[in-house]
Amino acid sequence: MGDRAVISNNSKNLGVYLHWNGYREFVESVLAYCDLKQYRSPDSDDEYGWARLCQVIGNTLGGTLSLGVGRYEKMDTDNYDNGTYIIQGWDIKDRLYKHYADQKREDSILDDLRQINKRQPEEEQLGDKEIQIYAENWEEKHLDRLKDEDRIVVEKRIKEKQERKIDKVKEQVIPYEALEKTGKTYNFSKGDDEDRR
Repeated sequence: MGDRAVISNNSKNLGVYLHWNGYREFVESVLAYCDLKQYRSPDSDDEYGWARLCQVIGNTLGGTLSLGVGRYEKMDTDNYDNGTYIIQGWDIKDRLYKHYADQKREDSILDDLRQINKRQPEEEQLGDKEIQIYAENWEEKHLDRLKDEDRIVVEKRIKEKQERKIDKVKEQVIPYEALEKTGKTYNFSKGDDEDRR
């Protein structure tokens, strides 16, 4: 037995088979890493998209029996482990033959991306700051995948970001009354402020 899964997309022409690590957290982390690397997805480039996904998975898992590629209709899509993930771009959009509910993420996406990054060839690894920025953005887009305590932290971070944006905009606003008191008006020409009386 294994922890099997198939990854395909809406066209269902090809599929990637995982014998091990087919659980959702691993699959979405590998997809996120491909997105972080700005690889073309299978939706936009059938050949290179699947090849890059397999490359990342193969580097991460190693071994010779953990990964397969084949025609979708010949794959074990209803495998009684994790079923089939249907991806769009680098996100999971649907799940077929799912026999149990998904658990929320146990590990942070940041930790998983770091682990995947370490398993790639050294010359292809990303810097940690880039991974951190991407992980924050991923969490904000995928709140539904976070455990309650993690979701609360991320929602607070989103709120603080929005408040900082509002404060920044407030700092740039010049009250109309202040312009009236100084007796100055501004004429905008080619993006430069010209002071005139």
